[in-house]
Amino acid sequence: MGKQEKIYGYLIDQPLPDISLGQSIMNKMHEYSDTVFLIDGCNNDYRLTYRDLLEKSVKLAKFMQRYGIKIGDRIAIVSENRLEWLIALCATLYIGAIFAPYNPTYTEWEFRHVLNISEPRIVFVSQRTEETFTKLQPSLSWQIELIELDDKPFAANMRTLTNILNDEKVADFLKYKTVNIGDIKKHPAVLLNSSGTTGLPKAVALSHRNLLTLLLKVSKRDFLDITQDTRSLIFLPFYHGFAFATLLISLTVGANVMVMSNFQPERFLKLVQKYKPTFLPIVPSIMTLLAKHPLVERNDFRSLREILCGGSPLGKELVDAVKARIGDIYIRNGYGMTELTVLTSVSAYEESDVTALHCIVPGLCSKIVDIETQKTLDVDQVGEVCFKGDQIMMMYWNNPEATKQTIDEDGWLHTGDLGYYNEHGAMYVVDRLKELIKYNGYQVSPSEIEMVLLSHPAVRDATVCGRPDPRSGELPTAVIVKQPGATVTAENIMEFVKQKLSPHKWLRGGVQFVDAIPKNATGKSLRREVQLMIQATVSKL
Repeated sequence: MGKQEKIYGYLIDQPLPDISLGQSIMNKMHEYSDTVFLIDGCNNDYRLTYRDLLEKSVKLAKFMQRYGIKIGDRIAIVSENRLEWLIALCATLYIGAIFAPYNPTYTEWEFRHVLNISEPRIVFVSQRTEETFTKLQPSLSWQIELIELDDKPFAANMRTLTNILNDEKVADFLKYKTVNIGDIKKHPAVLLNSSGTTGLPKAVALSHRNLLTLLLKVSKRDFLDITQDTRSLIFLPFYHGFAFATLLISLTVGANVMVMSNFQPERFLKLVQKYKPTFLPIVPSIMTLLAKHPLVERNDFRSLREILCGGSPLGKELVDAVKARIGDIYIRNGYGMTELTVLTSVSAYEESDVTALHCIVPGLCSKIVDIETQKTLDVDQVGEVCFKGDQIMMMYWNNPEATKQTIDEDGWLHTGDLGYYNEHGAMYVVDRLKELIKYNGYQVSPSEIEMVLLSHPAVRDATVCGRPDPRSGELPTAVIVKQPGATVTAENIMEFVKQKLSPHKWLRGGVQFVDAIPKNATGKSLRREVQLMIQATVSKL
């Protein structure tokens, strides 16, 4: 593909070992055997070595095979972060079943939706989710077995993982053989839930080859500097692609991972002091906390070599503020989506502007297309970001129409993100196509305004949405959480934005101060809920 076509990156046919992801993981467990892999930072520092994980996951795999689980059957898990999560994942991969993690904060209606997509035969639950699934179980059109990860289930007759592992006798787990799944391109390894570019959650089917490709290509210093001496601290939910990929990469290089079941600022800071992590995967909301939380300055972050931030656009001002507080470490911006096997592009180590994504994973091509005409655009022209290559998902599981809408007939995946490439080949992601504010014919990026707002010393958190307006279409409107003790007014904030941005980006819809902004488990603002907050306030006026 020539440069004149304005296509970036390059396709390569990089050979992979012709083994399943399960076999690849098992090989690494043998290699790193006595190394500690996981430490539970919220459960008395319980530790799991690679050998422990191998033994427990082989026992669970043997149980599932005796239960009748076959290649292609789905195994679900719906739990907070915990060490047992990895046991279920590995066992599922060994036997050629398909792993389907769910968000434990889903409502009963949302659980029913994702269950009907993947139709799992076994669901691992925790005390947090057991009662909801016990209630759902009789109404499903297929039979599911619930297995409780905690030792004390609410239901008296429910199997527990501990009982299974105690009862399962494996003469020599070191000699266990994984199931031959055949063509690794054609066999899904996981179904990760994603909203895609629009609509309800969909199950993204990633093949064994998709994930092996990711593991081979990103565990290099240009992408993620995760090596055997890396200590990561993961509080992002395991079911989310970012944390899931970090776990897999760590597992395959012999690294050490500290686990938090959920994010609590004080506990997070204590674990940083105690375990001295070297690598921290986070989202912009946690970057904001590092920049502004009063406890941060009392803690020592010198162990950190690198922070990788993903999930939504990251502003240079926020990065500078974090470095000023915790030290001049590498802070890098990552871009990707579940449908692209999580990660496609990162900012370069020595690049001061972290919004510039210089590094495309080898084997991927990218282009920018016009939203209306689908014509490939030139340098510095904003359009939809598209990718093609080995990391493109197999499909949306049981949803051929959504798959067709996302991957075109030439194999290009349309991300739903707006961005552009500059003359040096760096990609800049502007915003989500569906989140743009349409003001008087202008397309206004909420993220751009949010970055400006977060640079204000009195602003702790901010989300910008469009407020419907009969004359202008939508008016940019901000919902803001103040820093403790701040006396800033809405007029102060609006004037601050006026000084920074052009007129069509001004906060003509006003500013609302709130105690907290609704967010999902990965820290992204729930814009629909924020818009409802804005509409409710307007209706009272």
